[in-house]
Amino acid sequence: MLKTKSFFVKAIALLALAACTATFNWREVRFDEQNFVALLPAKHHFEQQVVRFDKHELTMTMVASRAGEVIFAIGTIPFNAKDLQADDFITWMSSNAKNVLQANAAPQIIQYEVKTASNPSQILPAKGYQLKGFGPDGIYRIYWVRWLSKKNDSGQSFIYQLNAIQSFKEEPSDSVKKATLEQMETFMTGFHPY
Repeated sequence: MLKTKSFFVKAIALLALAACTATFNWREVRFDEQNFVALLPAKHHFEQQVVRFDKHELTMTMVASRAGEVIFAIGTIPFNAKDLQADDFITWMSSNAKNVLQANAAPQIIQYEVKTASNPSQILPAKGYQLKGFGPDGIYRIYWVRWLSKKNDSGQSFIYQLNAIQSFKEEPSDSVKKATLEQMETFMTGFHPY
């Protein structure tokens, strides 16, 4: 459990290092090595980290972008489908993500559909959380996260983790929450693997 909390603390810290800009300037960016197209609100940078799951050491490449106080990131993990079940890994990731906030009840996983960038496009299943509330550190956060997996045309399998998070010193007003959620929705719906 300590390792999994450590992973999410590191991931959030990594996201905080993203280049900062004060405005949202959405643009489509193609990432051929990671096999996706995404809408990002500002300049991005890459980081890599090792994720330990069961007996596996997986390399996650994360592209992160920051606009205003919202951090957006997409983690890509290539994996061998013969050695690792994507659903098991995604279940493990989702069980850790819900610990970012204190909650009286366990959050419910939400099912999504993600459209691929291929022609013709396909619809892929995804799942995730839309969390908001105070974390164990007393900081209020709005945190959206989604996971999905896809095998590309050459047979390489990928797990994708999409993150959008904003931290506040105190609970924000409804209008601030609404503006934040609109930006997060733009980011999430602008992601298309291929």
